[in-house]
Formats: sequence, structure tokens, C-alpha cells
Amino acid sequence: MKKRIILVCLLITICLIVGKKTSFTDLWISKLAAASSGTAGKIVTWKSSSTSGVWVDKQQLTTTDWDNDTSSYVTVDSSTTNQIVDGWGGCFNERGWDAMSVLSDSERANVLRSLFDSYTGLKLNVCRTPIGASDYAMDLYSLDETPGDYDMKNFSIKRDTQMLIPYIKAAMAIRPDLKLWGVPWSPPSWMKSNNNLVGGNINTDYKTMNALALYFEKYVKAYREMGINIFMVMPQNEPAVSSNYTSCLWNGAQLCDFIKNYLGPKFKNDNINNEIWLGTFHISDYSYISPTVDDSQALSFIKGAGFQWFGDESAAKLHSEHPELKIMQSETMCGYHQNDWAYAESQYKLIKTYMDAGVNYYTLWNMVLDQTGLSTGGWAQCSPITVDKNSKAITYNPQYYAFKHFSYFVDKGAYKVNSKGNYENKIAFKNPNGDIVIVMQNESDSPQSPAINIDGQKIKPTLLAHSFNTFVLKH
Repeated sequence: MKKRIILVCLLITICLIVGKKTSFTDLWISKLAAASSGTAGKIVTWKSSSTSGVWVDKQQLTTTDWDNDTSSYVTVDSSTTNQIVDGWGGCFNERGWDAMSVLSDSERANVLRSLFDSYTGLKLNVCRTPIGASDYAMDLYSLDETPGDYDMKNFSIKRDTQMLIPYIKAAMAIRPDLKLWGVPWSPPSWMKSNNNLVGGNINTDYKTMNALALYFEKYVKAYREMGINIFMVMPQNEPAVSSNYTSCLWNGAQLCDFIKNYLGPKFKNDNINNEIWLGTFHISDYSYISPTVDDSQALSFIKGAGFQWFGDESAAKLHSEHPELKIMQSETMCGYHQNDWAYAESQYKLIKTYMDAGVNYYTLWNMVLDQTGLSTGGWAQCSPITVDKNSKAITYNPQYYAFKHFSYFVDKGAYKVNSKGNYENKIAFKNPNGDIVIVMQNESDSPQSPAINIDGQKIKPTLLAHSFNTFVLKH
């Protein structure tokens, strides 16, 4: 800009010296003056994925002045910022590493780069790992199945060194700044009413609660000894669910008691320096949350909360009432192994729903599964990447690209910014470097041409039928 202003001044000076303005000089003075004032068209890059082709670079667009084209429109106001985006993630599970075990070292590295690489992949930077077995462990286990071991003398992460930790370490080799957090699907079976890792209620006596707090502490310490920093834990995955896989029922009062009187004080007294969050909640029942956030002592121990599936209304309520707390969408809806374009379109809507609710993090569920997609409970689910263990074929499903249209472009530290208009499927962000990112979906059967107003500058692309689109206006 400074160079342009200098050129304008130089040309004007030359004209004054010669005592007249030539038509040539008039032309260039007008062009350079317009450029220096910032009113010239701005370049917008455009990436598109549709059923006819994924991750396609479309022709760059040049903005024009907004002309009140409002038949189908979007208005982005980058000056009005909402919550900060702290990251995008997924979950490490044994069955994902098992699926990749059939691949060569180079093939497996390529899959991992497609997830974690900061230049070509999904740029995942914060991931979940189960404390003990999730429903995508190879079989059921906890980190201490010795009944009555209240002192955790038999606590061990030996099982995790077989599959989970190699999976995490392989990801960290690509993304050294990867943040990890942990949550149990079930505590050890002897801490529950049914003495089983499947279903049942948490026992709330002093000895059990104290032992469970120690269980979390030993987990964090053991992983740190392996070079893996667990920055945060949540007490229980989906405490409202008693399923046919690892699970455990808690209520809100029990979660508050555990955090307030056991886990929080344990971490504080032993200088664990690890965050505690509420979660994860798969339904919008605020009775699971209010006991903790309404208790000042319990609230002082937590830094955020995790929500998944149908928890968006509770997420929005907590964000509104306690903006000081971080909010995570902790597991995207996992589907039924359809892995098709319609499922990917539903994922776009879920990301938009949770971003509109105020979340700071958005997390995939399984990142990689085999061709069956089966869990220990027999539920075949979706994943962005599928590895066929028989043919060794690697498939990047439509969900991968739907997610990448967000995670690749929306950087850590971005802010969600206001976007409105009668074209519904849109969401906008402002990156730390000032770039404006707009992610739009056309789920209809025909092309759509919404007018997009970006801070008074207009573009009017034609979105292909059933497409995901990301537009970036450079700062």
C-alpha cells in the first residue's frame, strides 16, 4: 500500500514539473489512487467438494461493491466476533490402530498425515483418548480390575502400550503440539453397583470416590511418564447411558460431589496441573450440569464441559450463563456405517449447530475404522477414513471432506463471526491473521447462487448441487 501511495505522489510530482497532465498520466493516477484507497476488488479463493469431485480448487472470485442483491443472500460481519475456536479433533481407539495394522509403514504414515498434518491434512490438534476401554476397544478392560484395590497398587497402563499409545505417538510424530484429554466409558467394574464394566451405577461411598480420584491421577501421571501430556479429563462418558458396552450411570449431584470433594481437591493437593471438565453429555438435560455450576466450590475446579449428540441446547445454555467456561463438542454423531454423501451433509449441519451453540472445540468420533465399522456392542458406525483389512484399500469417505472444509481453513485462535441472511447453510470465521473464512453447503438437487456480502464486498458464486464450499478472503 505504501509503495502505491509513493507511486501516486511521484506521478503527480512529475506532472506538476512538466506543467501538464497527459491522458496517460491521468489514467494511471486514477488507477493507483483507487488501489491505494482500498476500494479495488479483493480476491477470494474457493475450494469445493461435491458428488462430482472433491477438494477442487474453483476459479478465484473478485469482490465488487455490495448492491443489495437480497433474493438469496448471506451477510458476513467480521467486526462482530463470538467465541474463539481452539481446535478440531478426533478420538484414538484400539480398533482404529488395528485397522491400520494391515498397511505398510508408508501407507499408515500417509493416513496419519491426512488426519494430523498441518499443511495437507485435517490439521487435528486436540484429541480424546479413553481411560480404559471404549466401545471401540478390541475387548473390555479397565486400568485396575483388582477388586477392592482402593490404593491402586495394581493400576497399570500396560494394555494401552499395545495399541493406544503407539497410535497416539504416531500422531504426535506428525503433530508434536497435539493436545490430549481422557475420559472413561466405565470406571473399574468393582466400583459399580453391578460389578461389571457394562452398564450399572457408580458407587458413591467415600472409599470408592477417593479411589476413583486416585485412578484419574495415576492415569495422568502414567501417560506423562510415556511422554504424553493429558491436559484435561472428564469424569464419565455419557453418564445418562447404560448400554451393552462399557458404560456407567451417574447423576448430576454425583458428578458435583466427585469433582468438589474428591477429584478437584486431589489434583489440587498433589499439584497435578490438569484441567477438569464436566462431561461428556449426549442429551440436553441440565440437571446433569446445574449441581456443579451452581456450587461455587465445585465450579472453581472446572474449566469447561463436553457435549455430544443431542447436547447442543445444554451447551448453548452453559455458554450463555458461564462464558468463562470452555465448551467442547466431544463426539460427532457416528451414524450407521453408511459413510455416504447424505451422512456428510448431516455432519455439516451438526458442526453448524454446535458452533452456533458457542463451542470452542469440535471433535470427530473414530478417525479410522475397518470395513465393518463394528464396535464391541455390535454397532457398525461411520468414520472419515475406512481401511479394508482384506484388500488393504484406503477410502476417504465424504465425511472426511465435509470436515476438512472447516478444519483445514479455520485456524486455532479464529473467532466465529456473525453471518445472517435467507441462505441458511452458512457459517463464518475470522482467522488470527485477519482472513475471513466462510463455509457453505448446498444440500439441494440443483445449483444455487447466493449473493455473499463480506463487510460490504460482494461475491456471487454458483454452488454445485450437494456441495461443500469454503471461501477465503485474504486480509
